Amino acid sequence: MNRGKSPDESKTLDRGRLQRAESMGRDSIWKLLIRFSGPAIVAQIVFASYNLVDGVFAGRLGTSALAALAVSNPLMAIYIAIAMGVAVGAASLIARRLGAGDREGVNRAAAGSITTFLMVAIPATAVFLVTLQPLLRAFGASGEVLTLATDYMLVETWCIVLNFFLVILAELVRTEGNPLLASSASIVSGVMNCIFDPLLAFGWGPFPRIGIAGLAVATSVGRVIGIALLVYWLFSKRSIYQFKLSYFKPDFRLIKEIYRVGSSMTLRMIGGSISQIIASVTAAGFGVMALATVGVHFRAVAFAMTICMGLGQGMLPVIGYNYGAGKKERAGEALIKAGGAAMAWGIICWAVFSLIKTQIMSLFNTDLEFLDIAIPSLQIFAWGLFFSGPQITLGYFFQGIGKGLESIITAVSRQVIFLIPFLLILPRVMGLTGLWAAYPVSDFLGFALTIGFLIYEFRQQRIPFRFRNPKPAPASTVSH
Repeated sequence: MNRGKSPDESKTLDRGRLQRAESMGRDSIWKLLIRFSGPAIVAQIVFASYNLVDGVFAGRLGTSALAALAVSNPLMAIYIAIAMGVAVGAASLIARRLGAGDREGVNRAAAGSITTFLMVAIPATAVFLVTLQPLLRAFGASGEVLTLATDYMLVETWCIVLNFFLVILAELVRTEGNPLLASSASIVSGVMNCIFDPLLAFGWGPFPRIGIAGLAVATSVGRVIGIALLVYWLFSKRSIYQFKLSYFKPDFRLIKEIYRVGSSMTLRMIGGSISQIIASVTAAGFGVMALATVGVHFRAVAFAMTICMGLGQGMLPVIGYNYGAGKKERAGEALIKAGGAAMAWGIICWAVFSLIKTQIMSLFNTDLEFLDIAIPSLQIFAWGLFFSGPQITLGYFFQGIGKGLESIITAVSRQVIFLIPFLLILPRVMGLTGLWAAYPVSDFLGFALTIGFLIYEFRQQRIPFRFRNPKPAPASTVSH
């Protein structure tokens, strides 16, 4: 709605809003990837910094606090999956409808994604509050580790709706063609988290010392600020979305369409949660130091993979728009360029993790017993970075074009189809080394399966395997 605007002013405003989206079908692919992926990468780095910074400060609270975060990781992955499933599904649907010129459908999808998230997140909060301690015990927590994990996850569980609403809103803003604002909100949120972490954990200045729970409170404070920025934008007259109250009414056909694609992300993250549970329980059998090491690896590798997640998020609306507009060759070009960039980043991460592994692990804890396990195991983990990052980025292609089954299979291949069996088998054969080795082996197999699906899809869609597509020939100016 454009109250207070004349018809001519409203048309001008509408054209300005749509130009951001329509550029996805015209601008060079590199320019679009930089425009969309750059801010998304920064936002992912900041988002991952929540976990990384929490891990660093938890290490200052003791090894048991690090272990508590390790057993909390699987549950946090499930919470995030609730938001990411809706966010990715809605982003794909909105991008395709933008490409097809369906503005009414765009507005309904945006409003429907908010309704869908609330319909899932509110009952999930109640369920997890009731089952929190039994779940943490099942994930390998006991004694002091269980007490600390409960303190941390009680705050996170009460704030599911609040904390991960930021994910939904940021994806809506990014998909409408405003990635910089989406990332800015996440950056502000992350900075506030980093500021409040030590204040609340250690009781600096006028703040009370609330230990590990303070790390969770700091995260929530940061996300409230990010949400406020995005809500202000989305409901202003500058956003491409035009919300009506009727659009927020539950539409189960729309929910089905969102989850047809978004379920792949949910299943990927839940699959990752299951594999983390198995890894945590297995590591707990080798002692608290091994359990703490697992938690640090999850955080360090997740932080390294933020670039690939950002590339995928930035690539998704570009692919969805061009596929919806019938420009399949541009969608293919975006995938190949983003995938190549992800592969290059994986090589860089492997080199960094291999060269300064001691310094990385010492950031979290300097206990010699911890470092004796953590340093060599990180070297094994690092081999998987060649493949896990590109596999993450490439998997967004199927989400972008709305292929539900393919996106689900490629999403769960690495974490479920391959990793879970190896986690159950290799530690029995190779001991603790087998736990670490399960990850790079699964990363390679998941990458190979994704490449196979992409080759088949490109051939079926007749998408050329080109790093750069030729520009269309200019129209003839010869007079007849």
